[in-house]
Amino acid sequence: MSAVRIHRPKYALATMLRKPGGTTVAQAVEQATANLEGLQEAGSAQLDAGLAQMDALFARYGDTFDRDLVAEHYGVAVNLIGLPSLCGLDALENAAHSLCDLLDRLGTTGRWDRDGVRVHIQALRLLRNLPPGTDAVAEPVLDGLRKVRERHAIQSSN
Repeated sequence: MSAVRIHRPKYALATMLRKPGGTTVAQAVEQATANLEGLQEAGSAQLDAGLAQMDALFARYGDTFDRDLVAEHYGVAVNLIGLPSLCGLDALENAAHSLCDLLDRLGTTGRWDRDGVRVHIQALRLLRNLPPGTDAVAEPVLDGLRKVRERHAIQSSN
């Protein structure tokens, strides 16, 4: 009978972690913060461009449901996801998710709610102009968006 041999590989990461020196946690956090500040400016510009696209898309809406336009609008809205959080605008991030959810529900059901989409776009504009860290002020706005979304809840058949 042969003996079982257990082989434990040496991982380069484990070896590096045991070596003294290198970057401290404080230095790494400081560097990461500096990197994020550089990204925030670019993210802010991209966010503003996306909001301008939303306004242009909304101007093309009519009084009846247009599946292709709703799908195009969803594509623009989904591209906003992540940018507000990068800029410290968490309430705007929530509103962008809300708009995506509403557009998805409208596209799925084929129902049209021009006013619901308009309210979401207006809320995005309002929340964009709030200073970072004022999420408590935004709560009533987000609550209103939730109520608009709930009007288009997709009922389960279970």
